[in-house]
Amino acid sequence: MITAEDVVNAATDAMGGPFGWEGASDCSVTACDAFLNLTGIDFGAGLRGTYSTRAEALALIRARGGFLAMWRAQAVRCGLVTGAEQSGSIGVLASDGVNFRTLGLCIRPGLWAAKSQSGLSFCPANVEQFWNA
Repeated sequence: MITAEDVVNAATDAMGGPFGWEGASDCSVTACDAFLNLTGIDFGAGLRGTYSTRAEALALIRARGGFLAMWRAQAVRCGLVTGAEQSGSIGVLASDGVNFRTLGLCIRPGLWAAKSQSGLSFCPANVEQFWNA
């Protein structure tokens, strides 16, 4: 069983430090790294190493039907399931009032960890969809 402490530790290890679009320190890769450390499942498999700039990341997202559609397909590929929000869930978070999404990890129901432009953030989140291992 994944605990809130496990998620905080994995998120701190993977999501700490500055944000970058080089494919190693953005919201998606860092959330996938933390999820991999927690579950042994690479939610980013097939996407890692396919972009190294913001423009390439956006092209990848567009080519896969958008941010949410891309992660829905990854969830199917990885055999993840929807269910109750729990420590260790991975999901697509949306910012209120803007067209901005990020991939995050559930610390506990109602509290999520995500990589932001300023580094690691712990916050309540508007969760569009999430999955469990």
